Amino acid sequence: MAGQDSDTQLIQAKLAKLGLDQTPEEFVASLPPPIKRRVEALQELQSKHDELETQFRKERAELEAKYEKLYAPLYVERSDIVQGSKDVPPKEGEPAGEENFKGIPEFWLAVLLKCDVTMDMIKDKDMDVLKYLRDIQSEGLVIEGVSHGFKLRFYFDANPYFTNEVLEKTYYMLPEDDGVLERAEGTKIEWSPGKDVTVKIMKKKPKKGGKGDAKPQVKTERVDSFFNFFDPPQVPDSEEEIDEDTMEELQAIIEADYEVGATIREKLIPEAVSWYTGEAVDEDGLYIPDEDEDEDEEFNDEEGEEGEEDEAGAGAGGEGQAAGGQQQPPECKQQ
Repeated sequence: MAGQDSDTQLIQAKLAKLGLDQTPEEFVASLPPPIKRRVEALQELQSKHDELETQFRKERAELEAKYEKLYAPLYVERSDIVQGSKDVPPKEGEPAGEENFKGIPEFWLAVLLKCDVTMDMIKDKDMDVLKYLRDIQSEGLVIEGVSHGFKLRFYFDANPYFTNEVLEKTYYMLPEDDGVLERAEGTKIEWSPGKDVTVKIMKKKPKKGGKGDAKPQVKTERVDSFFNFFDPPQVPDSEEEIDEDTMEELQAIIEADYEVGATIREKLIPEAVSWYTGEAVDEDGLYIPDEDEDEDEEFNDEEGEEGEEDEAGAGAGGEGQAAGGQQQPPECKQQ
């Protein structure tokens, strides 16, 4: 009994250290022989489990790729109906009605507005731009049977806001770690002059009594916008020194950004029709635009009394935007 108590105390002393000052190999080697043998047996079981896990991830990626191809024709036909390139004739005995428009106008705008995750990102000015959104597609990034993330494509009709026909957002995942984001990349939006909805440009008039040739001060301020989604927060280099609070805040922003992308890929694209009709959302999920009440003591935007709109908009891919104007989003409301 005394020997068992001694072994117990020794084990507890070893485990109390948790191996914080040792490598895993050193920690296992320091265990009492009976414990060491059992831990090594568990490590062998873990290795077998890891082999099965690797095979599972490979087969899952292959299965997802297979069904992605099977879904593709359905999404193409859906897009044709939405855009009006494929007509749906009236049912027998049903009146045709007047055709004043093609397809289903603002289909994807309605889909995005009926999900809390994307609705919260959309501001009033964004809606005028998103009326030109004609399709959203997703593609898995599978290399040698291993998932490396996914890509989202937003297709737009010709519009007065930017020249891009397609805006992309790509999430690169670490292949060895299931669900761990390596980085995200987005398309640089080529905004037309004065049409960038991700910035607010304000002018401050010179003070009275100043020089007659004094020019107004100009202040550019980034504002919340759905289109900040394409300028994602970046994971800092491991060598960069960042304080703990900043790192936690950045991590929350990155997680929120990934949740938006995953929601679009996993919920909105596959079930777009259900979101459009409201079957996938309850009444509280509907969008009600709010007035923009942001004010500045020194500067006024184009809606202020002293401010005037500057027509030279800055690009959405500008430097210095880490957060992308996004906050931790709530869950999509589904019945």
